[in-house]
Amino acid sequence: MVEPSQQYYVFVFGFVSLFNLIAVSAVLMSYLKSRREYLRVACFAGLCEIVRQGVEFTLVLNPDASTLFLLAIVLQFGSTLLLVASLLLIFERVTVFYYWIFAILGSGLIVSIVASVVQQEEPATSVAYVYYLPTILLTVVLLWRAVKTGPGIAASKILLGASSAVILAIRMSLPSIESDVLFGALYYIEYFCFILMLAAIILFEVEFANRQIKTLLDERTRSEQDLQFIVDNSLDVILITDNVGLLQSWSNKAQSIFGYVPDQAVGKIHMDDLFANNYWGRDIGAAECFSSEMENVDGRRFPVEVRMREVDDAGSKYHVFVVNVLEPKLGD
Repeated sequence: MVEPSQQYYVFVFGFVSLFNLIAVSAVLMSYLKSRREYLRVACFAGLCEIVRQGVEFTLVLNPDASTLFLLAIVLQFGSTLLLVASLLLIFERVTVFYYWIFAILGSGLIVSIVASVVQQEEPATSVAYVYYLPTILLTVVLLWRAVKTGPGIAASKILLGASSAVILAIRMSLPSIESDVLFGALYYIEYFCFILMLAAIILFEVEFANRQIKTLLDERTRSEQDLQFIVDNSLDVILITDNVGLLQSWSNKAQSIFGYVPDQAVGKIHMDDLFANNYWGRDIGAAECFSSEMENVDGRRFPVEVRMREVDDAGSKYHVFVVNVLEPKLGD
């Protein structure tokens, strides 16, 4: 049964664990959509942190359980290690260099655990720092990777850097703090900073998706501009209509020949309106090359040769007309 003095810890640990679980669920949903490896590793980091919080809550209820204390240290190191690996996997794989760093710090953690088991009495502050050194150094690596994550200045990068910096500051100060109240408060702040780092990883994924969309839109815009340049500088008039015959493209050359400006033509003029005798499926049928007469905005007629082709783009059908004006070209 939980004593009244311990109800505060029950509430706080439950509250923090709930938020951590929400953050892990959000990271998992992002991973299921994108299947990006760093999100999967971030999920494991969050789960490891939740287990750590449960162990430390049990440790509060049983402060003499040294095994739980050591397990909490290992889980803290493990969740930080997984978070570093997640940040590494965003832009690069985990190389041999990082494996050596992890191996050295992990070996240091094992040595510190063995030393704490051998040490019977409570260690001095300087000795406590030696015990925490592997985790502190790993947090330095976490801060370094957070600062290097993402191009330029972005919201996710700021949140990652600020959260990891706070975690590092807390872990560097904990061994020297004697007040139990302040010690507990800093521990809770560290919990929330870890949750913020998971939220920052989700935010980075959103920013990454937005950058991809912007890149695709820029490429499409450049392609459309290149196509319009080709259309404008073609020796022939190139007209594109939708499946019902409404004009979707209008070049400078078409404007000089027919007299309509783009705002008057695109989406408003039917291809039939440009022929002296209606074309759209009545006189020509499905012919791909034919001769006919067209007329401009003033009603003047001129002979043309027309090549037509039907194209299908993502389920939408279009008709492309290449019009060669035979004589004379009006407007010259």
